Amino acid sequence: MDASASLRQTVTHLFDAVRFADHANELEEAARKVEGDLETALNKTEALSEDLYNVLTSMKADHDPVLKGLSQQVQDFLSTAKDQAKTKLQKRAKEELAEYRDSALAEKDKALKSLEAFFASDPLPVVEEVTQAKLVEDIYEARSRCECEGRIRYEFGLAAQNSRLFHQPCRLSDYGYELKVPVRFSRGLLSKTRVAGFERLDQYVLEEAESSGGKLRAAFGKGENEAQIRLVTSGDQPDSFIGIDYSDKVLGVNVMNDQSLVAFVDTVAIRKAAADVASELSELAKKRVSLLRLSVDGEASVDGLRSRKVLDNVLEVMGPAYRSLVKAMMAETSTGRADDELTLEFLMTRLKILGDELSAAVSRTLGITIPAV
Repeated sequence: MDASASLRQTVTHLFDAVRFADHANELEEAARKVEGDLETALNKTEALSEDLYNVLTSMKADHDPVLKGLSQQVQDFLSTAKDQAKTKLQKRAKEELAEYRDSALAEKDKALKSLEAFFASDPLPVVEEVTQAKLVEDIYEARSRCECEGRIRYEFGLAAQNSRLFHQPCRLSDYGYELKVPVRFSRGLLSKTRVAGFERLDQYVLEEAESSGGKLRAAFGKGENEAQIRLVTSGDQPDSFIGIDYSDKVLGVNVMNDQSLVAFVDTVAIRKAAADVASELSELAKKRVSLLRLSVDGEASVDGLRSRKVLDNVLEVMGPAYRSLVKAMMAETSTGRADDELTLEFLMTRLKILGDELSAAVSRTLGITIPAV
């Protein structure tokens, strides 16, 4: 993503995430204050009741039966009044807490959705991206994990049902491949010549796959005899590495380490099939549906409340590029900018939602001077 598109993502979705997260924190702080105020009020109620009980106890010590009776009546009334006061205090606090906490959860959800929208387009330089798909009860569970500059990592769930290969249990034969893997030798019936025994890789079901930078790790299985073929490639080039392992209930063999078997491996066809799977995983990585994990500086954050830290790290990485863009905007003399382009006016409008202190700090990072009011 270019710097201009990244800046637009930052000032829209990431600024929104910060705003919603800040509001959620404020609401949670208000909820904690309600809890503290309730405890204080209950303690005051108990203390006042105790003082009154002491007075009434001294009245009950009087020998006058009228005073004793009055004291007992007031004491009974006081006990009832105290219980009613505590019930009202607790009910009011419960209602306020529910309102604050429900509102905080709603703000957290909006912050998380804003972070999803922000990271969905990879607004930071990606150091490594790994895409995985695993077959679970005939459905592929897929996810994409990215590590970015700025010590930020995030993981998205992917819509495998919309994939060409991963919308159902995948057999490579369904896509025109005929792949045989030599896994054993046997003696011919009419001669003593050894004959290679093959497994039809294209008939196996793809159970799991992982790709990164064109490299592929995949496992294909056949349920009848619990056979599995594991495939590893370092790319789709003619000289790229290929690793093939076969195993079943009684046999385990590293095919590419057995020189007698290697001669029967069609490496060209296997590389082509592996490249197709890796390419489809790359396409699948674009079909993001939900943010599953987010960590900043090694600390997990999946509720959106660390949005300010995300913003700090984004500005640490992209600050110089953003400042260059802002400088160009400030030097722009033409008024004919397209509607979809960033403008200084748009940036300053978005900065206002961050609040005075954070807005001023981010403005300095971007090289924007906010005029005094």
